[in-house]
Amino acid sequence: MNTFLQELSKKAAERWASVLLGPGLLFVACVIVGRHQGFTHALDLARLRAYVGSVGTDKAYQEPAGLVMAASLVLLGAAAAGLAASSAGVLVERLWLPAGPDWYVNLLVRWRGRRWSRKEQAYRTVEAEARQELVRNRRRGIDTHSRSAELRRLLARRNAYSERPPDQPTWMAQRMAGAPARVEERYRMDLAEIWPHIWSVADGQVRDDIQGVRDTLTGAGRTAAWGGGLLGVAAVTFWWPAAALGVILLATGHRRGRAAVDTLVPLIESAVDLYLRDAAVRMGVPCPYAFSPAVADRVLRILRVRASDT
Repeated sequence: MNTFLQELSKKAAERWASVLLGPGLLFVACVIVGRHQGFTHALDLARLRAYVGSVGTDKAYQEPAGLVMAASLVLLGAAAAGLAASSAGVLVERLWLPAGPDWYVNLLVRWRGRRWSRKEQAYRTVEAEARQELVRNRRRGIDTHSRSAELRRLLARRNAYSERPPDQPTWMAQRMAGAPARVEERYRMDLAEIWPHIWSVADGQVRDDIQGVRDTLTGAGRTAAWGGGLLGVAAVTFWWPAAALGVILLATGHRRGRAAVDTLVPLIESAVDLYLRDAAVRMGVPCPYAFSPAVADRVLRILRVRASDT
């Protein structure tokens, strides 16, 4: 048991160092360099080299006490920045998957609805034009140039944004909302109600896969938070390379977050497909064949009775 705890502590320390402390040191370095270089001397390596040399020859940092104090302050700043980025990453996830307030959600839904309508209108317009052109040329006995490639491109562009009129405030929220809707359509089950039971009976590998993708989403939010922090450094110090790096991290975090959500949704649905019958059997509902509407009704009654008892 002691060996197990030691290994667990070692892995936790390694994870903390790689996830929080490493980026935190980079953040502290950007703060120090940005404060010294500013906007005018942003890429002046000679000025930076002179500054590093002056710090290295400073007697205060040559003494052990001063060196230890400086190193401690840097590590403390890096750790604080890492913890702040971890907390901010949770806020970024809430921006990607917002649940409120209502005015903010409704505003985003209306904005996305207008964008989707424009993409839908572009597709329908080209479709109508192609149909009219085909009818007109057939009457004249003229070969019609196919516009199928253009139609496929416009349809793919619309579906990449949303396959149906958006009712969620962000693309990620729309993608995540598709899973409960499809589970309801296939099995007449509320995913939020049945998911804890599916999770408890799912295979360890399936749970590891889902948890790994979920951790990727958390890491993407943290990456975007680091980007926002570097934009803040640029705003305070006017060191524009921090802004460039911040924009890159924001874009990278957002792209990774979308990819994680796009992977997480089919994993959740496949877990439901594989383990819904097992969950029903564990709750005492016979399910020898397909998961029928009658089985769904009995499972829902059991779940809601338990919920009312609690």
